[in-house]
Amino acid sequence: MIGSASKVVRRTTLKQPFLQLQTAQKPASRGFTSTPNVTLLTPLRARLRAPNSPRAWRSVHVRALSYSALPRFVARAFRVPIAGVGVGAGAFGYANYKLDELKRQTNTFLSDIQDTAADFYDSASETVSPYLASAGSALGGFRKSAKGTIDSASGTISNAYDSVASSIQGMEAPEWIAGIGDKFKALGGSSSSSSGGDSGGDDGSNESQKPPQDGKAAASAAALGAAAARSKAGQDNEEDEEPERKSELDTAPPTDLLSLTKKLIAIRSILRSIDQSDTLNLPSIVVIGSQSSGKSSVLEAIVGKEFLPKGNNMVTRRPIELTLIHTPNTEPYGDFPDLNLRHITSFSSIQKTLTDLNLSVPAEQCVSDNPIQLHIYSPNVPDLTLIDLPGYIQIANIDQPEELKGRIEALCEKYIKETNLILAVCAADVDLANSPALRASRRVDPLGLRTMGVITKMDLVDPQMGAEILRGNRYPLGLGYVGVVTKPAEKRRGSKGEDEDLKAAVIRREEGFFGANREHFHPDDTAGGKGKKTPVLVGTDTLRGRLMQVLESSMAGSLHKIRNDVQLELEEASYQFKVMYNDRRITAESYVAETIDTLKARFNAYAGQFNKPAVRERVKVMLDEKIMSVLEAIYWSDKRLENGELNALAAGDLKKALAIEQAPAATVTSTYFGGKSASNASAPKDVPTQRELKDVEAYWRHKLEAASSLLTKSGVGRDSTTLVAEGLRALIDNIITTEPMSHHPEYAERILQLSHGILRQYLTITSDQVENAIKPFKRDVDVDVDQREWGIGQEKSVVLFDKEIAMLEGRIAEIKGRIGGGRRLRGLMDYVRAREKREEERRREAIRNGNAVQDVEEPIDYRYSPAQVLEARHALLYTNRLTSLRLRLAAIKSKTCKSGPDKDALCPEIFLNVVADKLAYMSTLFINIELLDQFFYQFPREIDSRLIYDLDRTEVQKFARENPAIRRHLDLQDRKDKLELCMTQLQSLVNLRNESQPNHTKKQQGLFGTLF
Repeated sequence: MIGSASKVVRRTTLKQPFLQLQTAQKPASRGFTSTPNVTLLTPLRARLRAPNSPRAWRSVHVRALSYSALPRFVARAFRVPIAGVGVGAGAFGYANYKLDELKRQTNTFLSDIQDTAADFYDSASETVSPYLASAGSALGGFRKSAKGTIDSASGTISNAYDSVASSIQGMEAPEWIAGIGDKFKALGGSSSSSSGGDSGGDDGSNESQKPPQDGKAAASAAALGAAAARSKAGQDNEEDEEPERKSELDTAPPTDLLSLTKKLIAIRSILRSIDQSDTLNLPSIVVIGSQSSGKSSVLEAIVGKEFLPKGNNMVTRRPIELTLIHTPNTEPYGDFPDLNLRHITSFSSIQKTLTDLNLSVPAEQCVSDNPIQLHIYSPNVPDLTLIDLPGYIQIANIDQPEELKGRIEALCEKYIKETNLILAVCAADVDLANSPALRASRRVDPLGLRTMGVITKMDLVDPQMGAEILRGNRYPLGLGYVGVVTKPAEKRRGSKGEDEDLKAAVIRREEGFFGANREHFHPDDTAGGKGKKTPVLVGTDTLRGRLMQVLESSMAGSLHKIRNDVQLELEEASYQFKVMYNDRRITAESYVAETIDTLKARFNAYAGQFNKPAVRERVKVMLDEKIMSVLEAIYWSDKRLENGELNALAAGDLKKALAIEQAPAATVTSTYFGGKSASNASAPKDVPTQRELKDVEAYWRHKLEAASSLLTKSGVGRDSTTLVAEGLRALIDNIITTEPMSHHPEYAERILQLSHGILRQYLTITSDQVENAIKPFKRDVDVDVDQREWGIGQEKSVVLFDKEIAMLEGRIAEIKGRIGGGRRLRGLMDYVRAREKREEERRREAIRNGNAVQDVEEPIDYRYSPAQVLEARHALLYTNRLTSLRLRLAAIKSKTCKSGPDKDALCPEIFLNVVADKLAYMSTLFINIELLDQFFYQFPREIDSRLIYDLDRTEVQKFARENPAIRRHLDLQDRKDKLELCMTQLQSLVNLRNESQPNHTKKQQGLFGTLF
């Protein structure tokens, strides 16, 4: 509202002067003149120009106080500065953004260029380093020859000066000669003081300040001064050269031959233990050549020992991976890591072992790709990895397979492929065009960048021709040629009578041959530095150094590749270890301890099966079987039992029991126990005279004593002890045949033998103790039996007989099934009874007539087979036994047998059962004390002492790796650990190599680098 009011006021105020102006410009009335009113116009314009009136000031004041005018005024006042500042800030930010983007792109481009240049430099260094090494060796030879020439010239000058001094010593020298002498002396003194020691410098200066005494002394001083100057100059040259050598050694990279190669060889050994394939492998030097080229002699000259197999026939049948390790201040020795043969100081033994390993290859196979690992430690060997392969042949012998040549070529081609260096050994007396080693290397290395030639037998060709071969003009190789004379000279005797070693003998022969022909092999030394021919590389020492250089260069060039390969393998192994085992680490020792704990826990769990009640039950079952055997032998075969006498006594019918002797068995089958009487037409009508009761009771008492004696004297102690021992053996068998012991058959057999030893130790003692414990039962038949024991014996007898009856019924049922039913079985049994009856009558007739009894069997009826007749005989036997058992079971259940132990003669089954219970109790008591306690105490301790503590580190590893699951776990864990170790060492070597190389990268800055 206030704003609207101010607008109305402003409009009204502005309109009033303009309305007045329009009114003044209108024409006047008719009675007046129409001249303009100047007095009204002028104040109006002035008022519009400068509001001096109070009304005008009030209008301006109202406009200044309006809210909408102030922002508009400010916006109009600061519009241009704000726009300028905004445009400037935007332009500045855009420029800074563009500069940052340009800086990023430039850094990326420069880093790509740097990486490409580094890769190109590495590849170029790998390619050119052999040539640079050859050039360096040539320059070294030139320097040595030049130094020798200078030394010889200085020696000649020295002799000349000495002769001049001696000739003029007795002459009177003129003054000008004396002056020359003084100058020479001053020159010598100044050189002495400038390059010699402090004291030498002082002495020289004092002597130079002394004037000569006369002309003769001046002449002598001139000659002597010249000689001193010459000798001092030569000494200064030698002293200047020595710091140069030291500076060269000091400026050598930290990854020198000794440290880098040795570390890489150690890494190579670890990688070989991880993976036998070529995925993870560092370069090695592969030695190839024909059989007569001298490969073995070259390797033995490098090692300085004779250790390789020798023979007329092919003796190198397997690759020999030879690792030389420089170990100062030690006696040379060798190791066979795969065979676990360590520290063999006798190289003749090493030679014999290599011969045996090579000859183990079958004759029809001749060569094998299974390598032989040999490590040689010596202060006289460089750090190298060499692989000696079987020599090439042109044609196979008559006793060799026809495909032998192809096998050897395939084996050599497998090893000389990429990354490995090739040492092609050729004889000097054979044209290089016919060398199989050079032909094979040319196939896999056409440019010869990985091939070094070794020319042997240099003493068999003309020296000039040999030097031309070594220069390699016809067959150039990237790593050049080295000439050697590996045939040693005559070995000398030392001061203590020892023979000269092979290395010294070879070096002496080479020095003699190459020194005698110096003009061909070192032409610069004899031509005074003006020879046109370059020197060549000769000698075994030169070969050693050359091999170290090329191997170190090749291994260093492979660092990045092998590091990347190891990194990939490590990531894969870490992933598998995480997924399969959740990074859970185990050791062979922990597995052995866990296995033994499991074995002991299972043993203790099974030990509950051998408590006293369980052992007593087992012994009682064994004695029950003995009871049945005794009853069968004493009672069931007795005719009086079959006639029912004992059953009648048990039933209480004494009258019939005493008269039962002449009665047939069929008349008394079951009448005594409530059964029906069977009629028999042949039964006698009159009962015979009865016998005395005491005679009948005495008879069955005698039977009881015989049965008891047979039971107690049947070897209860031995049988019960053996029974428990067999149970323990079965327990141990069960333990060792289940996991984890099922994976360790050797140690399971050791545990079994250990348990058998303990059982044998206590078996005899326990058996004797049990026999001594049951002696009272053997001597005294009147065993004290109370009513409770008799009742228990009666119940157990019933159970025993029920089991026996059930068993017999089951067997009869099986026979029925095999025969074809019960009806057919009954017919067969009737046929067998009639047959046996006829045979018995024929036997009695023969006895009555006094004839000899002939074992002539009656022919079998055509209706039955012999097998069926045999089954019927078994069924008849089981039926008779079943009938007797049922009768005796009825007797055992009768009131007479239940009355008490005074009826033991009438119920022998119950009495024997009670005696068996007492025997089982006594046997269990002593078996538990003498056998079980000792076994359960000693067996776990014997396992600890003989199975755990006797195992060394190798046996523990072998034990753990016999379990396939544990072996896979340990292999993956060891692989991961070894890969981590290799990765750490490789990374340290890569960092060390990068630090040893100069860094030419510069820090790049943008336009605003100093500001931002």
